[in-house]
Amino acid sequence: MQIAIFTPLPPIQSALADFAEGLIRGLATLPDVTALDIFVSGDYAPEASFISDKITIRPHTNFPARQADYDATVYSLGDNGRFHGYMLDYVHRFPGIVILNDTTLHRCILAATVGQNNPQAYVDELLYAYRDDAAHIAQQISAGLGNEVLLRFPLIERILDSSQSVIVQNHFAESQVLAIRPSSHTNVIPYPYFLPSELNNADPAKLRDQQRTAFGFAPDSFVVGSFGIFVPNKHLRACLAAFKEVTRHTPQTHYFLGGFAADSYDLTGEIKQMGLEGQVHMSGWQPPATFVQQMFALDVGIHLRHPHIGGTPYTPIRLMGLGIATLTSDIEPLQDLPQGSCLKIAPDDYAEAMLTELLHQLAVDTSFRELVAENGRSFIQQHHHLDNIARQYVRFFQTL
Repeated sequence: MQIAIFTPLPPIQSALADFAEGLIRGLATLPDVTALDIFVSGDYAPEASFISDKITIRPHTNFPARQADYDATVYSLGDNGRFHGYMLDYVHRFPGIVILNDTTLHRCILAATVGQNNPQAYVDELLYAYRDDAAHIAQQISAGLGNEVLLRFPLIERILDSSQSVIVQNHFAESQVLAIRPSSHTNVIPYPYFLPSELNNADPAKLRDQQRTAFGFAPDSFVVGSFGIFVPNKHLRACLAAFKEVTRHTPQTHYFLGGFAADSYDLTGEIKQMGLEGQVHMSGWQPPATFVQQMFALDVGIHLRHPHIGGTPYTPIRLMGLGIATLTSDIEPLQDLPQGSCLKIAPDDYAEAMLTELLHQLAVDTSFRELVAENGRSFIQQHHHLDNIARQYVRFFQTL
């Protein structure tokens, strides 16, 4: 097969760029795949560390002249218009397979239309999807009710109608797609677990010691971490409050934040307000290999997220695959992860108290922590291994 893939790639600051690099690497190892052409937006220089004889990176403007060459055309779509908006026109002109990483694309379409001084295109999209409600939706957006509207009106209708088929990463997302378009040809293929190529032969114990030394953590420190782009719906304040309680009973504790806060979120101010400046460390955005390498320093990873937009958060997959005891929100997109492979916390009034209790237990009970970590690592190896996921993709492409 010759495959065309539209996707962001590193150094784009997105988990979906990291996911794409791993998937492309996995597909390139399969004998059924003879060529992979990756079509990018053209406003950045993709990192080329994973390029092989089968893989070529091309500007998206080259695709129309080449589209007849491919056995499958794949669009990896997410709700960030800056990274994915360039694909939207192609999805409709050249129908293919959509990887629907989020089950609302309203924000992406808004950025690609109104954000590009083309409000009529946004109105046309609303009219296609919601007809009589279109004017009311536009008024709500103008009135500042954006987040509520984006969740209620996902604006994926025309994309589903234009797609040959849709791949999602969890069964909840599949149910959302089928509720909107019952006749959609869908398949659930989980995110793959993989390490950046620079870490393929790394010794985990050695990396753990190296990272802890680099950060100034004592070997017997209890280290908690969260990774990604930090926004309010990741509930870092609750995580920090639970961590602060643990520090009262457990010496040598640290909270590592691998990433950075969104511009509108004063996370640094929250850390200062809570008196945790000396125990909370934020790295800023790092290249994929460094980003993952930092995770080796952790005893416990926390990734809370609610409300959500249907997609599977990628960070818990990475943390669990590394054998790190992981705490997550008990949300629909993570229902495919069994309780015990990670520790799930219901997003209700008791969430902070539950988080505090679990974090304290993980700090004082090494056997419990190791059990959760091993359960998670085993589950990810069984259900998210890159080679198996790549084969699932190719088998699905061959059915179309």
